Amino acid sequence: MKIKSWKQNIKYLLLIAGAALAAALLTYASPFAKFEYWLGDGLFIREKPVDNRIKIIGIDEKSLQEMGPFAGWSRQQAADLLNAFDPEHAPAVIAFDINYFGSRDEDGDTALAEAAAKYPYVVMASYLNYSAKLEMQEDGSMKMNTMHVEQVEQPYEALAAVSRQGFTNVVQDSDNYVRRSVLSTDWGGETRYNFACEIYRCYKEYAGEQAELPKTDKQGIYGFDYTAEPGMYEIYSYVDVAEGRIDPRVFKDGIVFVGAYSSGMMDQYMVPVARSTVMNGVEVQANHLNALLDGRTFVNLAAWSCALIAGAIVGGYALLASHRRFAVGLVGGIALEAAIAAVAYLLYHKGIYWRCLVPVLFIAITLFIRMMTGYITERLRKQKILSVFRTYMAPQVVDELGKSKNYRIELGGESRDIAVLFVDIRGFTSMSEGLSPTVIVEILNRYLGQVTEAIFRNEGTLDKFIGDAVMAVYNAPLDVPDYCFRAVKTGIDIVKAVDDLNASMKKDFGIELACGVGVHCGRAVVGNIGCNYRMDYTAIGDVVNVAERLESVAKRGQVLISSRLYEQVKSRFRADYLGEQSLKGRQDTIEVYSLDIASDIALEGLNGADTDRQNT
Repeated sequence: MKIKSWKQNIKYLLLIAGAALAAALLTYASPFAKFEYWLGDGLFIREKPVDNRIKIIGIDEKSLQEMGPFAGWSRQQAADLLNAFDPEHAPAVIAFDINYFGSRDEDGDTALAEAAAKYPYVVMASYLNYSAKLEMQEDGSMKMNTMHVEQVEQPYEALAAVSRQGFTNVVQDSDNYVRRSVLSTDWGGETRYNFACEIYRCYKEYAGEQAELPKTDKQGIYGFDYTAEPGMYEIYSYVDVAEGRIDPRVFKDGIVFVGAYSSGMMDQYMVPVARSTVMNGVEVQANHLNALLDGRTFVNLAAWSCALIAGAIVGGYALLASHRRFAVGLVGGIALEAAIAAVAYLLYHKGIYWRCLVPVLFIAITLFIRMMTGYITERLRKQKILSVFRTYMAPQVVDELGKSKNYRIELGGESRDIAVLFVDIRGFTSMSEGLSPTVIVEILNRYLGQVTEAIFRNEGTLDKFIGDAVMAVYNAPLDVPDYCFRAVKTGIDIVKAVDDLNASMKKDFGIELACGVGVHCGRAVVGNIGCNYRMDYTAIGDVVNVAERLESVAKRGQVLISSRLYEQVKSRFRADYLGEQSLKGRQDTIEVYSLDIASDIALEGLNGADTDRQNT
């Protein structure tokens, strides 16, 4: 036993270690990145009140209808928009999420540059062009760096001189959703920031405050938390502002974004805060800035750290789930899932994105497997119970037992009120002396088939066959209504069935059978008696002994019942009082009745006058 136990422990430890290692490798490799993002979005992203300092001037359908297609717009129209602001109530920052690269027409270029010069903080869009770059590594091999900036496209010289620039490159995750951004890049001897971050820096300068740049990972990337779904920020039509239809004072000290707000301009992205629709690029920038102003940015926890944590959690839960009690694994799993979600949520709002999908999935899958295993095991256990009881119980009783969730095949019993019936063939031993074994078996099979059918018809439990004798129990293992009546009725049915059987017995074997029946009721212990590898469902107690003794003194075709049982059924059967009789093995006498089978009135069925009589 010790060797076996030691080997089992080693097996469990290896399985636990394997699960922990697999979780660590899967977390590090992150093959389920898309699902990981979906889980994170559902766990972390919550809509919040927008910052009312942020305003959006959108190039919407109304503007395009009144001003024509955007491709035909002159830069004079951008100058007109800037000139529509009141210098005395000017915005803190005006940001154009529009590309003004290269010169187009001298007058329009000059007008836009002069209009932009009136305001201290005008931010224009730039764009980074990346190219692959080969780098020599320490071991002499070549490494391709895809993050090399080859060129920066920026506003024409006059406009660039009077404005600030921020690159509008979008970082899309593997599921094509926008959640992250590159903070900055070095180009031309200076550090250039992304569009939202440059606007943030300008606003902090305007407010006389120090800008706190977000932390990034080794690749210079960080994530930002979305604030609101599309359409939640204050949005004004470009043409209404440019034509002076909007009071410019609404923009005072605010941060104004100008950008595409029409689906035809093809500047829309999928975002985690609005999975059912897309968001215009200018609103993505507004959400990005909102997150910077509120300090709601994050960086991914290092891959190796996530892997170690996942391995530790999975290994620990695998050990817990190996407990033989399912409740331990269930409660522990639910608690651990809740703890993971809570910790991940807290870390996210502390600026750390923890990839926790693998341990969450492992726990959920483990719980599911254990639940299914338990369900299947319970089904098999119940089927085993029912298959056992079908051999000695009425089908309707077996069906009721199948609905019970508490019955188990195990040693032990319970005390309950029952009725017990014994039946035996009279003179069977002497009769069988002149018959062959094959004929004896045939006779017994026919006889026992009739007896079993009568027992099951009256919802009894077939306890055992004892040669040509049969024992049946009523009101066990489940409650049976009017069980005393059913037990007595079974005795009558058996005698009549044997009489009917005799016609074929005399024809086939030249014999006639006669049986004696004894029935008694009382309290007994019923349950599985025996040992772990061999047990029988039976009843133990004086009620069994009395029923057996009554059967032993019953004459051919006679059904004897005790006075206690007679009191329960006397209004439904006729019986002859035989007086007090001494039974073998008992010191006390017992009053005995013999049922008048020929004139019984039990054929009224279970709906007779005393159906509701209480049984002892």
